[in-house]
Amino acid sequence: MNSTEENLKDSESSTEVGNVNNGSIQDTIKRFPPHTRYLVVASCFVIQGITCGIVHAWGVQQEYLANNVYKDEPQKVNTLGYIGTIMFFSAYFWGMPAGWVAEVWSYRKLCFIGIPIAALGNLLASFSKEPWQLCLTQGIVFGIGFGMVFGPTSTAPATWFTKHRGLATGITVAGVGVGGLIIAPLTEFLISATSVAWCQRITALYVLVLGMISSCFVQVPVQDKTRTFRNFDWRAFYNLRFAVHAAMVFFVTAAYIVPYTYLPEFWVHHGVSSKTASVLIAIANVASSIGRIIIGISADYLGVLNSLVLALGIAALSCLAIWPFSTSVGVGVVLAIFYGSMAGGYWSVAPLAAAKLFGIEKLTSNSGTFYTISAVGAWLGNPVGNAILNGPGHGSNYLGMSIYIGVLWASAFLMAAINRISFSKRRID
Repeated sequence: MNSTEENLKDSESSTEVGNVNNGSIQDTIKRFPPHTRYLVVASCFVIQGITCGIVHAWGVQQEYLANNVYKDEPQKVNTLGYIGTIMFFSAYFWGMPAGWVAEVWSYRKLCFIGIPIAALGNLLASFSKEPWQLCLTQGIVFGIGFGMVFGPTSTAPATWFTKHRGLATGITVAGVGVGGLIIAPLTEFLISATSVAWCQRITALYVLVLGMISSCFVQVPVQDKTRTFRNFDWRAFYNLRFAVHAAMVFFVTAAYIVPYTYLPEFWVHHGVSSKTASVLIAIANVASSIGRIIIGISADYLGVLNSLVLALGIAALSCLAIWPFSTSVGVGVVLAIFYGSMAGGYWSVAPLAAAKLFGIEKLTSNSGTFYTISAVGAWLGNPVGNAILNGPGHGSNYLGMSIYIGVLWASAFLMAAINRISFSKRRID
């Protein structure tokens, strides 16, 4: 290995992020009881699971409503396709203000507000009779509450660790996969045993109870008291590396949820039972949890930016090379494993990459800014996929959709690779 290669590895694997000194962080953390950092990880894990898991499991409920309640009303079926999109759009749209409020005010108090709003969205959805009403309740109201807790709980654990920051973040966001693993079959069971309405009411109950208990333990070791709501730093918007990273988040946001929304319908269309389709989605969520931890560990040893590029590249290949052929259960399992693990793994390293590139002291507000910028991507993802699916020349084989999603992931891979190279050379200001 020559000196240039050694410098690249050293610059990428360093445990010191941004302008924050690891020694000062460790000194501050030592003032807290030893178990505090682990309670933070556990609480954020639970909140990620019950909020993101609901979004991941929405495809199960959408499939039931489309094929049973509204099967003879194609316009209403099309409207259902917007609900998952609206949930993500609402969540991402609130990312920038939520991140700023968390850093300036309180991570914990923000969660105390966001969780009841999310639960209220589910409760109101149980009384909805039309898809447009679900857009307002499940989509917007739940999405707002989701947006208030998503950024803070994604980033808070990283502030408690230095050497194992990737592992801590990976475990935290693995809650998304575990939540989806539990909530997808639970949703299937509750709908068949009771009704869609009672499924949503029970969901509201466990979101409120588990979310409020977990919120008690969400905190960061240092809350910057010098920052106020009036001194937001806009200089980052003039940074080219910031713009490239924002573009990467945009592409991922547009692509990420579409397979979780439409794969159940895809498999049912090809003769797989709805129950088996929900199991395949559950497998994707298991893979997502495992992938988040693996990629998190990879970030600690191979480097954050290297791991980010790896995850994005494999996610793109899974959509382009595996999805078109996953019409059987066997190949469907392969797709669920590869897409679930690498698409999920992205969420472990996305906040770490932001910390690496722009400093951990503003991690939550910067990550929230990226989410807000990419809200348009969240809005376009499912509707564009649905339009491609129903467009001329594509029909019901989903080939156009798989290419569309694969190209989005490939574009994100390109953006990450550009920042990886520019970071090592330090040439983009």
